[in-house]
Amino acid sequence: MPTNASGSFSKIFNFDGSATYTDITLDVQALNNTAVTVLNSTSHILYLGNTEKFDMAIFDLDTLGSLGALTWEYSNGSNWTQFTPSIDREEPDGTAYGFTEDGAESFAPQLMSSWATLTVNSVNIYWVRVRSTASVTTAPTVKRIQMRALNAYATTQEVFEFLQLEGVYSTPSSSVTDFTSSTIPSKSSVQAYISGAQSEIDYKTRKSWRPNVAYNEHYDFNFMGIRLNRRGAKRIFKVQIWEGDSYGTLKEGRSNEYFFNPDTGIVYFSRYFFLPARFGSFQSLAARYGGGEFIAPVRISYQYGDNVNVDSREGGYVHELTRKLAAIAIVRNSDFGNIAVGGMDRVPLEAKVSGWHAEAQDALESLRAVELF
Repeated sequence: MPTNASGSFSKIFNFDGSATYTDITLDVQALNNTAVTVLNSTSHILYLGNTEKFDMAIFDLDTLGSLGALTWEYSNGSNWTQFTPSIDREEPDGTAYGFTEDGAESFAPQLMSSWATLTVNSVNIYWVRVRSTASVTTAPTVKRIQMRALNAYATTQEVFEFLQLEGVYSTPSSSVTDFTSSTIPSKSSVQAYISGAQSEIDYKTRKSWRPNVAYNEHYDFNFMGIRLNRRGAKRIFKVQIWEGDSYGTLKEGRSNEYFFNPDTGIVYFSRYFFLPARFGSFQSLAARYGGGEFIAPVRISYQYGDNVNVDSREGGYVHELTRKLAAIAIVRNSDFGNIAVGGMDRVPLEAKVSGWHAEAQDALESLRAVELF
């Protein structure tokens, strides 16, 4: 099973902008830890680093921040390259994650073409860093920061082993156990194949085994509760109701305004809401029972997706399927020439790939069939 599917960053530093790097890696690995302050001023920088590439950071805050505009950069091997993270690009209303609430920021690899390891405070790994370029009115305090690996369902080394390539690139003086920048295909190409396999699995099964975020999904109000669109919802970032000129944010908790049941994927309202409605018997009645004047007045942001490492029912199945799909892409797109691969040389590659493809399609259908309605 993959060892880096999701979880903790290898290193997280809060830099004071002068000389001091405060290592907060262990402090932000669990919700029950004491919250730590980050981005204390415009000179402070938050560094997120990992030994393998990652494409998402999820933040659980204790004190909500007010930081103004943020600058995001990634390490390019010798310095830093500024970029606009994925979520900031995708939101139609211009929403950008700004540490003003619990939420996530994602980093699409195609936006970071020159991403490479860099040494920061004596640690040479992949880095993304963020700082405020405006003014820090309130510095956020963080309880937990989670990482999602770029290749969450399988690693390049596991695909290398699946293809039984251990003896192909090795020499008498060295043993190659993973794809590298000089192998065919290169490690970055295999990472792309794995990412494509993960997307295919998520799309065709309508489920996910890695952390994801859904921002600002709109729903009609229902006083009986709202079932979220995405399966495997884990936690709610925010629930809002349109009040005619702006959104009002509701407070979570059974004794407050709403609560969430992750077993059913339903957001329940703890009390009745009388939504804005025009005068008249029909509209008034509609407002009382969840209609109101406005179409789809509820807006919800949340985290969803299981963990491939801890899902004892389907995790191993997804892991093996990912290796197969990535291997199919490698064999179809890379010229291995006359290389005889141990374990594969008894069956022609074309026949082998056809068998993998049939097995993969059966697996996708099986995973999609295991659903609760």
